[in-house]
Amino acid sequence: MARIAQRWSARIAGAAAAAALIFGTTTGTASAATGPTPTPPSIQVDETANYAVVATPHPDTTGCNGYKVTGTGTVTGIPTTNGTWTQDETACTATIPGKWDIKGTATLAEPDGDKLVISYALTAPLTSDTTVYPSGTWTILYGVGQYEETTGGGTMNATVNLNDHEHVTCKLIGSFRYKYQI
Repeated sequence: MARIAQRWSARIAGAAAAAALIFGTTTGTASAATGPTPTPPSIQVDETANYAVVATPHPDTTGCNGYKVTGTGTVTGIPTTNGTWTQDETACTATIPGKWDIKGTATLAEPDGDKLVISYALTAPLTSDTTVYPSGTWTILYGVGQYEETTGGGTMNATVNLNDHEHVTCKLIGSFRYKYQI
């Protein structure tokens, strides 16, 4: 994650320096701060998380009638190459008729301390099958380190075997943008 951020920081700094040279020193009246701020490029997200979960009954047996779920494991892909995954969610059966209603947060962390914290909302049909396939969306809540002030989101799809809490997977596809800091 840090490598991508460093490359974009260097590109942004180069563009700002060029603008200052062109506009600030040749005319003496314009500055690099005038005009619209360019839109930062979008960076693709293609992550796979593999993790184990612990599910405990949710205390609200009427409004939720489900579980509180925590999970830990690994996440790899783009931009994370070798990170950790931690999550905290509620999986309710009473909020949407005939469906699991899953809402949570997850942290994708790199060994160097850079991290993205996301929220997600998924649904899956309530069936007698032991494997469910929740799907929905994710959004960046905030970033730390090189991901500070990022925005973005995308789709999330999971595979959960209700009889095997040790091998849960999910896939995040989407994009994010860095905020220019000139």
